[in-house]
Amino acid sequence: MFLTRSRQCVFLGTITLVLGLFIANSEADVVVVGGVDGRTWKSGGGDLPAVVIRNANTIEKTNSPGGVIDFSPENRINWIAPQRADTTRNIAIGLNSPLRGGAINSPNSVSIRSTLPNMIDDDGLTALDLRASAGTQSAQVLGLIIDFDLGARFGLDRFKFFPRNGDPDFPAPDFPFQSEFLRGFEIFINDGTDETQFEGMPILQTVAVETQNEQSVVDLRITPQYVRYVRLKVLTAAGFDIAEFQIFGTGYVPEANYVSDIFDFGDLALLGNLRWVQEGIGDPNLSKVTVRTRTGRDAQPIQYNKVRPGERIFRVGGGAQSGNRSGTSSNSDEVPWKWADEVVDADLKTLVETVLDNEEVDVRDAIGIFKNLPLEQQAQIALDEDDYKDLRNEDRGAIRDDVTNWSGWSPPYLNDGVVDFNQLSIDGAGVPISSPGPRRYFQFSVDLFSEDFESATAVGGLAFDVVSPPYAEELIAEISPRTTEVGKSTRFLYAVLNKSQSGLQRGFDNFEIETPLRVEEVGNIRIRHVDGSVNEADFSGLLLDELPVVRGDMRIEEVFDTRFRFSFPRIDQDGTVLEIEFENGVLRFGTTFAGRAFNSEVETTLGQSALAGNAADMAVLGFDDGNVQPLGTPLAENLSVAVPISKNLLANINIQPSVFTPNGDGINDQSIVQYDITNIVRLSPVEVLIYDLSGRLVRRLVDGEAISGRFRQAWNGRDGAGNIVPPGHYIVSIQLRAGTGSVREVKMVRVTY
Repeated sequence: MFLTRSRQCVFLGTITLVLGLFIANSEADVVVVGGVDGRTWKSGGGDLPAVVIRNANTIEKTNSPGGVIDFSPENRINWIAPQRADTTRNIAIGLNSPLRGGAINSPNSVSIRSTLPNMIDDDGLTALDLRASAGTQSAQVLGLIIDFDLGARFGLDRFKFFPRNGDPDFPAPDFPFQSEFLRGFEIFINDGTDETQFEGMPILQTVAVETQNEQSVVDLRITPQYVRYVRLKVLTAAGFDIAEFQIFGTGYVPEANYVSDIFDFGDLALLGNLRWVQEGIGDPNLSKVTVRTRTGRDAQPIQYNKVRPGERIFRVGGGAQSGNRSGTSSNSDEVPWKWADEVVDADLKTLVETVLDNEEVDVRDAIGIFKNLPLEQQAQIALDEDDYKDLRNEDRGAIRDDVTNWSGWSPPYLNDGVVDFNQLSIDGAGVPISSPGPRRYFQFSVDLFSEDFESATAVGGLAFDVVSPPYAEELIAEISPRTTEVGKSTRFLYAVLNKSQSGLQRGFDNFEIETPLRVEEVGNIRIRHVDGSVNEADFSGLLLDELPVVRGDMRIEEVFDTRFRFSFPRIDQDGTVLEIEFENGVLRFGTTFAGRAFNSEVETTLGQSALAGNAADMAVLGFDDGNVQPLGTPLAENLSVAVPISKNLLANINIQPSVFTPNGDGINDQSIVQYDITNIVRLSPVEVLIYDLSGRLVRRLVDGEAISGRFRQAWNGRDGAGNIVPPGHYIVSIQLRAGTGSVREVKMVRVTY
């Protein structure tokens, strides 16, 4: 694993760490890839090689799918950027290599496929030889198609091809075939995007046609455009020789992908914030970067499959035979485990033989049994790359992403993750990692897009925060009640179940709950231990204005408008339940009371999120509890509180005091306008305006945007110019313009002296 102390700034690429080695630190660690001192982009950054699925049956170990990442763009050492075309470089060379993942093929001539690579090997002495004197029949030439898949999209502007000894740069005096060039041809292109495909096939566009070519060296210029697929079609019956088919580009490739190695933290780990440094080249509006992440429980993010035994029929000597290890299957069930005779453990061998590969067991049940095995047992029977290669072709299933033990790639992170180089090593900078955790394995991906040949975005460094081991193996939380009235102050019970392996997790002694409104009151905080004992402190009736508020060994540490935090004796034993009662209101349907645990001995902003589920029997304390699932079961709805969906978007409007005296004596000098906005999840315009009784606008108190929340705004009795208004009655107008319509409420306030 590649971890650095956050106070030491960065990981030094020359340090070698033993895989899985970890010492629990009192600070969050920071992993840095790129920049001056970070791990090199080219090395992959992590511990285990990145594996990319090329097609249903092929994988590639690479950090640069398609081979179009530039690891030193424009003298930026240890940066990455989309590759820029060298106008003198033949892009066709190596297009069929594993690094590029492209291909050269003829869909209508099997006989020439083995010699097609001679056209793209940068060797003027080898060729696709279809000369009549070499025995080629004219019927085999006319209409011949040769397809080039470049493996990625490139900006192209030139094609060049010639016979042996036809180009002075490729002399071949022993093969004087310069006069046996291609006499008629058509060239097609396709940009490789989904929009230009039909049922998976490229829709080709003609860019050049020549039916009476007289040039030994064909050198064509086209308008620069993005291309992935190229087709050469022969429009002559005359034989020909092609030594090299060259393709030249210009500008930056439109798409490039970087995939990091897999980071192995040696244990479960909490992942904090993600951040990266980027810089535009050319027009910054014509290029962009997207960063994604995923996390895993095991070291293999892809799943190799075999065709499960079933009713198989295959032909032997012209007759039909039955079998269970080869041939054509009548079904397409694919499973990720080995054959029984290749499993070492006797019990697991029996499981595969009698259950998993038993055709009388439904395949869905068999896969469920496999998924429920402990990870170490799954690993013993799961197919790996070598096992897959040893399978017969007819027994090979598709290679897919492992969606059982790995999360999918996250949505792209927002540009809030872009930082300066001096922020890369700062714990908590950037944006929170959204991939699930705690997990042992982690991987990130960087996609680079350009919409202009001269524009690109380069990435200089990427960093993320890690705490390992985590505070708990898993935290399950729920809230009750899960329905209430809009804006009504409600007594809630919040419970957190600790799931930990003894001695393997740090424990936690702080917890933070997100609230839609500022918490009004905290009641009892309890810790229920597995032996039946209870630690308890009652904060009922205590003001939360001056913090911390202390009761014994428990404290209310912080209270903000949208969250509060409290501390208690360390919880590290499996099965311990933390409970807290508090007063709060809910302003929109489906409000989630998210929670995070912290350990005060770890200097970090990184908390461990609790998962919604069945954490405790809430009915014991008189709260609603409709759960029938076992304790510890994840239930996505158990941290959400619903309110009736109301058309009344403004609620709980109040002006206090309704009569005030703004004379500067420090007593009753202002009035507070309070209002709740409900059921609004997108920023919407809101105004609070003060009018006199004649309808003249006196003061624009609020003019902005807001979402659901509770708002307070003071009026000091002055107009827009700062002058004290005359005594009298004034109208307070609160107006909200939402996507579902506009609403306006008015109240009266009186100014007197």
